Amino acid sequence: MTASVPDTLDAVLADSIARWTGAVKDRHSPLHTPVVTSVINDLPAPRIMVLRAVSPDGGLFRFHTDARSPKAQHIGAGAPIAVLAYDPAARVQLIARGTARIEHQGAIADTAWDTSALSSRRCYLAAHAPGTPVTEPTSGLPEHLLARAPTAAESEAGRPQFSVLLIDVRELEWLLLTSCGNKRARFQRNAGSWQGQWITP
Repeated sequence: MTASVPDTLDAVLADSIARWTGAVKDRHSPLHTPVVTSVINDLPAPRIMVLRAVSPDGGLFRFHTDARSPKAQHIGAGAPIAVLAYDPAARVQLIARGTARIEHQGAIADTAWDTSALSSRRCYLAAHAPGTPVTEPTSGLPEHLLARAPTAAESEAGRPQFSVLLIDVRELEWLLLTSCGNKRARFQRNAGSWQGQWITP
């Protein structure tokens, strides 16, 4: 990430992509857990998700999700989606927009599962799908896993529920908030390359 404020479109694009890619491994980055908004039954459906991977060019984002969740069912093979994050220290807001798809099987999903921590795999061992009505507060997890991560063998029962949410990013937006006037830029991806434009904040 750049230390100074980027003042050209190329510098802004580089700053945006560096912030997104850097947040994947940096658990303390505010971009590590952005707001991901899809559309469910014609209504916006935002939720916080952990950013798992971003391609070097910023054109592909990856998240993990339960295959039984409402968002997975509605996104399916393609749906509009947006990712929003704000870095309060840098006073930079970033938005990525594109088309999402759910992949349950295949190399990407298999690799994502194989490299997931056992504590993360535990999420997919819940007996019921996310959003299932219950009569009292519950994590849905088996009682014996409430205080510990599953073993590798135990975690494999969660693989059928595991899937990846992939976003083909078509647009990146960058907004810098300052006391002497905000700056904003938008980038659109066509044929694998980004085209930028300054826009009014």
